[in-house]
Amino acid sequence: RRSSGTVITLPPTPRKAADKPRIASAYDYRDEAGALVFQVVRMEPKTFRQRRPDGNGGWEWKVRGTRQVPYRLPELQACALDSLVYVVEGEKDADRLVSLGLVATCNAGGAGKWRKDHAQFLQGRRVVILPDNDEAGQDHAQKVAKSLQGIAADVRNVVLPELPDKGDVSDWL
Repeated sequence: RRSSGTVITLPPTPRKAADKPRIASAYDYRDEAGALVFQVVRMEPKTFRQRRPDGNGGWEWKVRGTRQVPYRLPELQACALDSLVYVVEGEKDADRLVSLGLVATCNAGGAGKWRKDHAQFLQGRRVVILPDNDEAGQDHAQKVAKSLQGIAADVRNVVLPELPDKGDVSDWL
């Protein structure tokens, strides 16, 4: 402001292309038949969004009303019933474990977003929950374990040794 009380409006500073969020990775959530239901999209700078196919070759950037299924559901259903299934907090961690030849899944949205109906897909399975090393991760692991009581054949919550604060299984590996 000038002393006369007039307001000077400066033109907006143009955003650099580097400041615009860009897609870093997209994780497909597929139904039992392998059809794409929705995606979790990791943006840079680090944020997460969800989108679903719009039926016309594009995307609708909301998933309200979309059926929520566990990540890598077709692979989970294809594995032997006695295989260990690892439940982690995020797609990156699930993919990392799958790259090692293990069966892994998670839910969209990370810690605190596990749905009770996800448990049905782990019926009769031996489940190992690998929480992130923070309060949200521990709470999430307890919520998952509780939902699996009486459904999964066995549930173990494994705290990884020497995991850094806020670390996850990918950090541990």
